[in-house]
Amino acid sequence: MKTLRIIPVVCLAVMLCACGFQLRGSAALPQEMAVTYIKAGNPYGTLVNDFAEALRTHKVTVTEVREEATATLVLIDSKRDKDVLSVNSRGNVLEYQLTQSIVFSVANADKTTLLEPQQVAMSRDYLYSSTDVLSKEREEAVVWRTLQRELVNLAILRMTAIAN
Repeated sequence: MKTLRIIPVVCLAVMLCACGFQLRGSAALPQEMAVTYIKAGNPYGTLVNDFAEALRTHKVTVTEVREEATATLVLIDSKRDKDVLSVNSRGNVLEYQLTQSIVFSVANADKTTLLEPQQVAMSRDYLYSSTDVLSKEREEAVVWRTLQRELVNLAILRMTAIAN
């Protein structure tokens, strides 16, 4: 009986191997970005930290000295908006939409543009309750943080596209 259960699993594994299936690894960034300097209006902000962490994950050295860099990631703009999506019959807010956009570009050490200015934007909705203000403020902070990390990942995907 156990043999009958194992046969379909073995067949599936053999078929996956035969078709060339493999798990997607992380895509490589361009070689020019091996040592990257991040230029931003607020060099100590969370956005710069998120980009630095994402670049390090892709085996890129992030430097604070521009002259050592083989590429410069320029964070041109970052905007956040909070809009009311719905209200109840008394005019109290029930739902918000948080939107963030980032504009960035990449240039090599010779200041030749590797990636023209690109914009990535995302939005997330969350429910609001005026009776539970403290937890909703924390939830909003978590949503902002998650939204920013996802935007950074989208930006990194755009950067990997120029390597191919």
